[in-house]
Amino acid sequence: MISGDGSAPALAAYRPAASSCLLTHLPNGLRIAVESLPDVRSAAVGIWVCSGSRQETSGLEGAAHLWEHMAFKGTTRRSALDIAMALDRLGGLSNAFTGREETCFHARVVDTGVAEAFDILADLVLHPLLDARELKLEKDVVRQEIAAVDETPEEYAFETFWKSLWADPALAHPILGTVASVNGLSRAKLLEWRQRWHAPERLIVAACGAVDANALVAAAERAFGGLPSGPAAAPAPAAPRFRPRALAEERDSEQCHVFLAFPAPGLTDPRRYAVSCLATLLGGQLSSRLFQEVREKRGLAYSISASPHFLSDCGVLEIYAAAQPDRTDELLHVLRGELEAIAGCGGSAKAVTEDELDRAREHLTGLLYLGAESTEERMLRLARNVAVFGRQVELDEAAAALAAVTLDDVRAAARELARLDKAALCVVGPSVDPAWAETFGTSFERP
Repeated sequence: MISGDGSAPALAAYRPAASSCLLTHLPNGLRIAVESLPDVRSAAVGIWVCSGSRQETSGLEGAAHLWEHMAFKGTTRRSALDIAMALDRLGGLSNAFTGREETCFHARVVDTGVAEAFDILADLVLHPLLDARELKLEKDVVRQEIAAVDETPEEYAFETFWKSLWADPALAHPILGTVASVNGLSRAKLLEWRQRWHAPERLIVAACGAVDANALVAAAERAFGGLPSGPAAAPAPAAPRFRPRALAEERDSEQCHVFLAFPAPGLTDPRRYAVSCLATLLGGQLSSRLFQEVREKRGLAYSISASPHFLSDCGVLEIYAAAQPDRTDELLHVLRGELEAIAGCGGSAKAVTEDELDRAREHLTGLLYLGAESTEERMLRLARNVAVFGRQVELDEAAAALAAVTLDDVRAAARELARLDKAALCVVGPSVDPAWAETFGTSFERP
């Protein structure tokens, strides 16, 4: 829609479809969050487990992800084929994923399929068989996943980079685990994992769309109400320890994959909104500084981006680019120059402007509301908010927090980018020049 003067209307004037949100819990601690949307025919329903790879201790790396796979390989009520056919018959979409702090089983269906979809998801979480033959086969599948990452230069480089960032092994290791750790995951270890981390207090039933909230609460009580409360609250994860360092690995590939990272606040820190704005104007949109300088003006890289990664209590602002080896030195000098400029340092100082901040805020606000058009995105957002904050963070509240970000907030975040003693650099490519690290005042370690 275009306004009378030919300009686009402000995003702040937009309001998503009216909804009502129910938050409740069962006596055993399981939480239920339902956002009902009266004007849609679809619904998304999910079971969110507040544990992921970060909760895995030595010898259990990859347990959360393998458990997620095994849930679909048959239950006491349904075979693997029965599960697949039942989900297909609903005419919807189903999936699961494992993150560093969560595992989620979810489905998107038309309104008439909500009850059956939830019944299937609850069955997956509560009654997996963990058949020995299926476990052996699925471990083969996961090993193929790991091999696929190893053979994809960008993914391999990211895993190398992420592992290098953290002193805490639980935060550093891959979500998939390693071939060695997956080989060692027995049925007994998976059951031990479930007993520890799938207690009702760590489960959230979430739904959004054409959902009868009362009916879903009743279904959740029938499915999960008999579960006893879990053991004493699990200990908090180890305090994250970001490691400023420079790591280089030579590996057969066409390009050098460059990752540069700085520590950032976590989801519970309101400064994350300023960091999000900074990442967006630095390398998160077509008009961003890095996209314009690195790709449009110099043609140094096709892939160039800046993005935040937020966990509950910590985060990272990551810059990524892939360039030919003979242009990587120039790329690194450009990155340092742009970081110093945006931080207001050196002769090329170019502090963040109000216009840049406006574009970043509007971009992020637009993405926020675009996500609100999907019942699945809204359901996942609801579950994550309940997991992290214990409540729903309304869209307007998040939009207002973005609107409240000031130039001073972003400039303060930008100044941290000039702190090279806090930077982590990782380069993976066919050849790595030791002098490249000197651009950031450091020297490379080799794996």
